[in-house]
Formats: sequence, structure tokens, C-alpha cells
Amino acid sequence: MRLRALRFLIPALTVPLLSPAPLTAQDAVTRVAPVTLVPFRGGGEMKLREAAPVALPPATTVIIRASPPPPVIPPTPPVAKTAPPVAPAKRSAARKPAAPVVAHIATLPPAPPRSEPPPAALPPGGRDLSLQPTSFTPYDRYLGSVRAVIANLELHETNMAQAARLMKEGHRFKYCVCDPYRADPPALTESRRAGDCKSKALWLYDNLGDRNALFVIGKAEQRARTSHAWVYWRYDERWWILDCTERADPIAADSVSSDRYVPYYSFGKGGAYRHKATRLMLTGAIVPSAKPVAGLR
Repeated sequence: MRLRALRFLIPALTVPLLSPAPLTAQDAVTRVAPVTLVPFRGGGEMKLREAAPVALPPATTVIIRASPPPPVIPPTPPVAKTAPPVAPAKRSAARKPAAPVVAHIATLPPAPPRSEPPPAALPPGGRDLSLQPTSFTPYDRYLGSVRAVIANLELHETNMAQAARLMKEGHRFKYCVCDPYRADPPALTESRRAGDCKSKALWLYDNLGDRNALFVIGKAEQRARTSHAWVYWRYDERWWILDCTERADPIAADSVSSDRYVPYYSFGKGGAYRHKATRLMLTGAIVPSAKPVAGLR
């Protein structure tokens, strides 16, 4: 068995050591690669290379030409680096004291005073009622209908006869409290033919249509606990009290005693005004009403 294996192993080992014969032109194209068989211990054989034709490319002629030598570039002479000129050392002089720093503080001019709205002009004869212009009253929150009537008032000339006629008509209106704090619009008072003192006074003020008329809130009597409303009307250089709730005719303001028809605030086309009695009310000389506008009568 060993002799048989050596018989096949010797040719396989000696074949690669033999120098190959030169190839002809035909062999260069059609030569077949040799097949090498390697025996196994078990008696089998394994092919290491399959027999396959090897196709070689046709001969290629390569022409090699000598390339011209590269141009010779003369070397650049080195540039000598010179150090920057050194300035001659300055003689150290004594330091001078630094100049003092002066702080310039800019002073702003004082702010201009706030421009307040000019006070309302007094109506003719306003000093006779001790009127003082004011921008606030404790009744402001309830005077929406009053301010609306004043803003939309249709001004026209009114004489005493017309005022007396309106007084009689308003006096015939039934007394009725619809809102204890706010006056009813004049159109509502006229359609109902009823209203309280503030509603009747506003209806009368609207129908007078006179620039010299004022809607007034005060007291019918100094010690009264409820407020009252009426109309002041300037006619023939004299103030008149038009109170169609209590009376059917105008009465002159200077003919009543000081403890009756005590005015607190008045409202007209020129603005709002306070009267002299407001100072007495604040000091307690006049008993204020428990409700600012409720129960105006």
C-alpha cells in the first residue's frame, strides 16, 4: 500500500520542479492548464486544478520614449532676515501727575406742571348761589340719565309763562318711585305721567331747554333725612326755584328762608358745581341722608 502511494506521489512532486518548455504561438493560445492529482490516505484522489483553456490576450507593442528632462529652475537666493530697527531708549522722565477728571453732571429742566382741565365757567349769576366748579360728586354713579339729557339738550328761549305752564303740568304727574337711585328718562316720565322728585325735575329741566337752568340735588328742609331734587332757573336777573313735585308755581330763590331748599350739587351745560352747603354737610352741621340718592323727594 505504501509503495502504491509513493508511485503516485513522486510524479506529483517532480512535475513542478521541471522547467517548462518554451511556448509556441499556437500553444500560447490553446495550451491547457495541467491537472494535479493529490492522493489521499484512503486511496482516493483530489483534483487541485481543473483543466480549463487559458486565453491570452494578443501581443501588445509598447513603445517607450525618453521624456525630456525637466527645466532647471535656478534656486532663489535666500533673503536675509533683518530685525526691525530698535528705537533708541528714551530717557525715563518723571511722570507728570494726571489731570483731574471733571465730571459734568447734566441737570434736566424741571418737568412742566401737569395741565389740569380748566375749571368750568360759572353760569350767569353763579356767585349768587355760591357755585364752585367741581369734577366729582357723590352722585356721579347715579347720574347717567341726567348727563345724557344735559348733553342732548335742545336749547331755546323760555319765558315765565312757559315755565309756569310746565310747572302745572308736572305737578299733575302722579308721584311714583320707579328707581330709588336714578332718575327716569323724561320720555318715560311723560308717557307714564308719573315719577318721583328727581324724575319730575329732570323732565322739567329737559322741557325748559334753557342754558341758564340747573338740575339740583339737595334738601327740601335742612333737617330732612331724605334728599330732594328740583330745578334752579335764571330769569330776569333772578334765580327761581321750580319744584313741580311740591308746588305748582315758581318761587323766587331769594324769598325762601336759609333752612329750606338747601342745595348741595347742581348740574348744567357748563358742568358740575357744588354749593356752600356741602361744607356744612361734611362737618356734620347738616344731617346727611342714609342713602345718597334713594328717596329723593
